[in-house]
Amino acid sequence: MTTGLYLDHNATSPLRPEAAAAMQAAMAITGNGSSVHRHGRVARRQIEDAREQVALLVGAEPGEVVFTGSGTEANALALHGCAGRRRLVSAIEHASVLQNAPGPSGCPWTKQVSSV
Repeated sequence: MTTGLYLDHNATSPLRPEAAAAMQAAMAITGNGSSVHRHGRVARRQIEDAREQVALLVGAEPGEVVFTGSGTEANALALHGCAGRRRLVSAIEHASVLQNAPGPSGCPWTKQVSSV
C-alpha cells in the first residue's frame, strides 16, 4: 500500500482499521434483519446493537437513529423530513440535495445568493 497524503475526500475517505474490522464481522453474519428466523434475528440484533452504539455516541435515543443505504438516500430523507420548514440551499450543493429541496411552489430552489 502506498503511503502519503490523501486529499480526495469528496467521494471517499480512507477506512479506519476499526471500521474495517467491524464491517468484516458484520458481513460474516448471514441473514436478513427483516426475517423472523434465527439467522434474521441474529442480523437484526447486530443492527440494533449498532443503532444503540451510534445513539450513545451522538446523544440520541436509538429510535432516532436511521440507517440509510447511501448519502443520496440520507439527503432525501432529511430534506423531506423538514418539509414545510424554511431551508437555505446553496447552488453548489450535491445534486441529491438540490433535487430534494423543493421551494414553496414545489420547484427546486433557483434563487442564488451572491453575498451574505
